[in-house]
Amino acid sequence: MENLERLRVFQAVSQAESFTKAAELLRLTQSGISQHIKHMEKELGVPLFDREARKVTLTQAGAILYETAKEVLGSIASAERRIQELAGLKGGRLRVGASFPVGVYVLPRVLAAYRKRYPGVEVTLAITTTANIEARVLENKLDFGLVSAEVQHPKLLTLQFMTDELVVIVAADHKWASRRQVKAEDLPGETFILAARGAGARAVVEERLKEKGIALAKTLDFVNAEGVKHAVEAGLGVSIQPRGMVEREVRDGSLKALRLADIDSEIRYIYLRRKNHHFSNAEKAFMEILMNRGS
Repeated sequence: MENLERLRVFQAVSQAESFTKAAELLRLTQSGISQHIKHMEKELGVPLFDREARKVTLTQAGAILYETAKEVLGSIASAERRIQELAGLKGGRLRVGASFPVGVYVLPRVLAAYRKRYPGVEVTLAITTTANIEARVLENKLDFGLVSAEVQHPKLLTLQFMTDELVVIVAADHKWASRRQVKAEDLPGETFILAARGAGARAVVEERLKEKGIALAKTLDFVNAEGVKHAVEAGLGVSIQPRGMVEREVRDGSLKALRLADIDSEIRYIYLRRKNHHFSNAEKAFMEILMNRGS
C-alpha cells in the first residue's frame, strides 16, 4: 500500500505541476511530498520532474510513469467502487457531469430524490460544456456525463435518455412575438444570441442551420444559457434553445417561444460513459431515478 500512496502523490504532483499545490490537495506537508518523490527517483534511478522556481514538469521518464500510474490508480478506484457496492449503497461516490440544460433544468429534482433515498452516497455534479464532459469522462475524472449533443468516440458508450424541442425565443415586445412559428430563412436578418462554444445545444443548432444552408451574420456570444435568455429578454436578439430551458420565462411572459417551421427541432439528451467503466449500483440507481425524472 506504501507504493500506491507514492503513486497517488506522484500523480497529484504531476497534475498540479507543483509540490505545494499537491500537498494542499492531499493534506500532507510539502516536505512529506518531496520525500515521497525523492524516494521514487532514488528507487528508479532517474529524475521524474524538472524543477523550476514555481513549477515542476515531467521528464520523459516521469511521463512514462504517469501513464502507468493513471492505469494502476484507475484500476484500484474501480476495485474500491465494487467493494463499496457490498454495503448496499450506504457509501461510495458518484461523479456526474452535465451540460447546462440538463444540470440546471433536469437534475435538481433527480438529485433531491437520489439523496433522499441514498444519503450515504456522495454525489458531485460538474456543470460544463459537452466537449469538456466528454474529455473528463475519458480521463476518468467523471463516472458519466449527461449532455445535449450527440457524442461519437470509440471508447465511449452512449444512450439517449430524453428529448426536448428546440424553439426560437424572442422578447415579449419583439416583432415576431405574435407569431406561432418561424422559418429558418428569417433568422439571418436577426442578431443571434449564442451560448459558449462547446455547449451541446449550440452545436446542435449550428449543425441544423448548416444543413439548411443558413449562415448567421450577426451573433453575440454569452457564457451560458442564462446569459442568452437575459440577452433575449433585453431585446439584444433572438436565439434557439430547448423548450424546457425557457418554460418559466414563457409562463411569466418575459419571453415568447416560437416553433421552427422547417428544421428538425428535436434535441436529444445523451448519457455517456467509458466502455470499460464498471456500471456501479450507485449509478444504476441514479439512472433509474433520472429515467423517471425524479419521481
